[in-house]
Amino acid sequence: MAEFLIKDEDLTSLKDKVVVLTGGSSGIGLATVTLLLSLGASVVSGDINPPAESPTSPAFTFVKTHVASRSDLRTLFKTAHEHHSRIDYVFANAGIGPRADYLSLAANEAGELQEPSHELIDVSLKGVVNTAVLGVHYMKTQSGGGNIVLMGSSTGLQPLRAPDYCKLLPIPLRPPSTVSSASAAEAIELLDAASLRVRINTLMPSWTNTSVIPSMEIIMPGISQPMQAPLIVARAAVYLMATKERQGEVVYVADGKYTEVEKTILYPAYEKIKGEGNKSDDQVLENILAFAAKAAAAGQ
Repeated sequence: MAEFLIKDEDLTSLKDKVVVLTGGSSGIGLATVTLLLSLGASVVSGDINPPAESPTSPAFTFVKTHVASRSDLRTLFKTAHEHHSRIDYVFANAGIGPRADYLSLAANEAGELQEPSHELIDVSLKGVVNTAVLGVHYMKTQSGGGNIVLMGSSTGLQPLRAPDYCKLLPIPLRPPSTVSSASAAEAIELLDAASLRVRINTLMPSWTNTSVIPSMEIIMPGISQPMQAPLIVARAAVYLMATKERQGEVVYVADGKYTEVEKTILYPAYEKIKGEGNKSDDQVLENILAFAAKAAAAGQ
């Protein structure tokens, strides 16, 4: 496995950069905001509520944002661009814990069964997708492009008894039916095909002291399960913004350690399953689109 270290000097290039971040009022998001400001970056943070103790730095801007609202996200990015004339980095961090109960459907007054809650889908799927798409929209017109970091979860690598959470959190730009942790890699195929200078990487942290599960600081010691501090994950997020070497990678963060798993484990496993000499699904799709374009041109 490709475990790596993050040194303080790896983060210094964030000075004078502009970062748009969602879910920046608590947990990993707030730790990232604090770290970015200490490095001299300008931060535009979108969240439902401001931080309990809002940063006093003039480089910090809070925009009330519900990431499930496309309108709110548009306002967040528009505000950032109006304030700073560019957006260098985006951290699609906002997310919530499990919501759906797929085994006990509620009924309305007429006795009709209701859908399970889709709140997690709206926040952690649509919110991440729309944040990433808006980031690409603003970055593709900039001379230097940009960099997007997506928040996933280690639960996407394994079975979990909260299927809405483990199957939706890591997704950035692919539909639920094809979920996996290789989210950034899938987006890169699309960006490369369009020749856009935008880098995308994904974080998959393990148990971290956040509010995703209420009272974690009480529960986890009670079950003898260690948690890592939000700052550990925040450093990984900022590192993925700063580095220019990593593209389409998935970084697993656990026990204060950082490990790249997409290119070192997940993709090689797929290559082995696919078999030597067989095209990948993306290569086949590329051929399909090229054939369709050629056929359409010939028909004109």
